[in-house]
Amino acid sequence: MKNAIATVLRGGPTPAGFCLALALGAQLPGAAIAQSSWPDGPVQLYVPASPGGGTDVVARIIADKLQQQNGAPYVVVNSPGGGGAVAAEQVRNSDPNGQTLLFFHTGLLTAYHTGAYSNNPMEEFTLLALMPVAGSNALAVPSDSPFESVADLVEAAKTDPGAISVGVQLRGLTHFIGGLLASDSGATFRFVEAGSDSDKLVQLQGKQINAAVINSSNTKQYVDTGALRVLGTIAATPERDPLMPNTPSVVEQGYESVLFGTDFMVMGPLGMDPDTVTAINDAITAAAIDPSTGEQLATFGMPVTALPEADMIGKLQQTDQRIKTTATALDLN
Repeated sequence: MKNAIATVLRGGPTPAGFCLALALGAQLPGAAIAQSSWPDGPVQLYVPASPGGGTDVVARIIADKLQQQNGAPYVVVNSPGGGGAVAAEQVRNSDPNGQTLLFFHTGLLTAYHTGAYSNNPMEEFTLLALMPVAGSNALAVPSDSPFESVADLVEAAKTDPGAISVGVQLRGLTHFIGGLLASDSGATFRFVEAGSDSDKLVQLQGKQINAAVINSSNTKQYVDTGALRVLGTIAATPERDPLMPNTPSVVEQGYESVLFGTDFMVMGPLGMDPDTVTAINDAITAAAIDPSTGEQLATFGMPVTALPEADMIGKLQQTDQRIKTTATALDLN
């Protein structure tokens, strides 16, 4: 399974027959701005997260910039129930006029491939925008932990399989990141449900768990105060996170398959007019790349980029295949 995961991570073959491609493939970039009437009144952005979290913060910054651009009100509706399923269903069953949208991340694909959400996001939604996040996650331990490197943690997990506890959100993205390390290294970790990043930070400092996978931006202040140590960072690329330039990435330490980034997605129901799709993509792209947006997002350690409409389906398709493969490796599907 390690080789299968590595193949996907390095851009191996991906499935054909993609419903989102059918929905978007006939569009001509930039042709819809003069033809679409979107937005036609208030736009609701359903966010499957509680107020104040990373996804909510990004959604509100983008929504504010969209409102500045075209004057229409953008209302963020927080709906964290069901791991994203409640908000996703609200949008999936809405009118395909572009006034009700889903703002989430690739965790929705994780939910589908682990059985937490029953409707395939790749087949039952229209993809409107894809925004890769340039930040990373951190493999963190208490500052007085005996583990000084990823190799130390791996060796301990190999010596005593199941004895090393790693805090994650089970069946979520952090669980998948831990699964990639386990698959690549051959170590057997004990993955435990540790809740949100704030919960993980408390448990790490209380030494209730040996290690945890946590967003790097949320970890840094604890590293700076000497409460925690980061063994390595994990992102979509092998490079170090500029937020922690002195910390080598997990890939840099020899675990080449441990690549996992987060992409924010904006989706609508099936059947959306291609002109409206392009208008929404153009507007969100302009909002995401605006310098003031970048400055705000950088303060939260979550700088984003926006992919061109022609590129976003292939990127999400590759991510979906990688998540599916990892779910199989973790025996979660």
